[in-house]
Amino acid sequence: MKKIYPLLVFITLLPLMWQSCDDLYGPRKESTPVVVTATIAPSSFTFGDSVMLSATITDPSTMLTSLHYEVISDGRTVATGEIPLNGDTAVINTPLFVPLLSNQADNAKTEVHLIVRNVLKGVVTHQITGLTAHRPVYDRLFLVTDNGTVAVLDAGAGNHNKYTGSGLTLDPAFRYRIAERLHTDGTIDFSGDVYGNVNGRVAMIGKNGESAFIYTPDADYTKTITFDHTAFTVTAVGDKLGADDLALSAFGNQDIDNESFRTLTRTLEKEKTYTLFGVLADAMNVYNPDFFARVSASKVKFLGETGDYTLYFNPVRKNIFVGVANPSYPDYLLACGWGLGYPTRVSSAEISSVYPGRQRTHTSWGFGNVMNYVLLRRIGDGIYQGTFYTPGDQDHYAGFKPFENTGWANEKKAGAFTFTGEQIISGDNDWIIPNGANDPIVESAHYRFTINLKNNTVHIEKTTI
Repeated sequence: MKKIYPLLVFITLLPLMWQSCDDLYGPRKESTPVVVTATIAPSSFTFGDSVMLSATITDPSTMLTSLHYEVISDGRTVATGEIPLNGDTAVINTPLFVPLLSNQADNAKTEVHLIVRNVLKGVVTHQITGLTAHRPVYDRLFLVTDNGTVAVLDAGAGNHNKYTGSGLTLDPAFRYRIAERLHTDGTIDFSGDVYGNVNGRVAMIGKNGESAFIYTPDADYTKTITFDHTAFTVTAVGDKLGADDLALSAFGNQDIDNESFRTLTRTLEKEKTYTLFGVLADAMNVYNPDFFARVSASKVKFLGETGDYTLYFNPVRKNIFVGVANPSYPDYLLACGWGLGYPTRVSSAEISSVYPGRQRTHTSWGFGNVMNYVLLRRIGDGIYQGTFYTPGDQDHYAGFKPFENTGWANEKKAGAFTFTGEQIISGDNDWIIPNGANDPIVESAHYRFTINLKNNTVHIEKTTI
């Protein structure tokens, strides 16, 4: 009798076990999914676009589990993916991205192959045919380096397979993407086609795709870039720098006031134009407008007197200014104190993220290094010009004073001058931009100071950098 009881228990539970399986998988009956309808729209499209897969799939006896798809164009698999399914009926409306591959034929016969599975390994295949895929055609493309430099790549006459940019001043090595469209600020518009790195090769990428890398051997800079849009290859031609060219490769490294600079000491000639290469040509860089006029994206004209100067490039602040040994009157005035900074387009937040506690303004009371003070250049007999960011945007306060040399000689007290233009300065001794409770807030911006020692006037105007 004892052996009969376990047997009775098993027989009693057996229907419940089958019921549990039915709950999980539907009736335990082998079946094959059915593709009721399946279409791709549009039927004629361009590589790099997304098409819409619409399908209705059912299974007569058990639950669906997955839909696998392959986009096959001109005999090549260009895209694959897996769509999870559940239940015994699935209605699908899903975009499928169809990338362009290297050496892909134009007007290519294209098919989408579907494989549907259910939980009991039932399988059905289905093909969507009658599709045509076209290669994209661009009038031009844009090469965008990771530091923001943009180069235009033009299509050759009657040739939309190769796109070339010439007369460039790029670094010998850099990371880049190639884009169909740009936003107005020069950044990539990912609504268009973009090419970058996929497994070490140039290919179509999305917004989160990697940049590609190129190196131009035996060259000081890259002057020509060609993108073969059929083979997906990028070739570069380089050249050597001339005596009047400015490239970061010639600069040394120097830490100044706990910030990292690139520096170069050389002769600069008045009214001479210098060509900028690589990072130095970055559109974000601000060349001190009291000493330089930027005449094009890759050229600056020097405005100062001919002589020996040290160029200071701050890669974080993205500005370039000059210094001289023992600057002094009558060639210069030197302003030190609180709340002045050489012009920059980089925000205080971006600067402090690299150098905690630092702001756009950087001067202090002293002449220990070139960050403590700023130079005003003589632009006429007894007339001096300096363009600075002021006051500090963290406190809207500035307090400074011009001197004739680094030995604190002949201070220029505020009370000795009549101020015209922007009325931002107060005080009789130090030049103060106040931030008291009852004082109006002075906008932190770039201001140009013109000091005339002949008639003791100071004209201040707000300026755009």
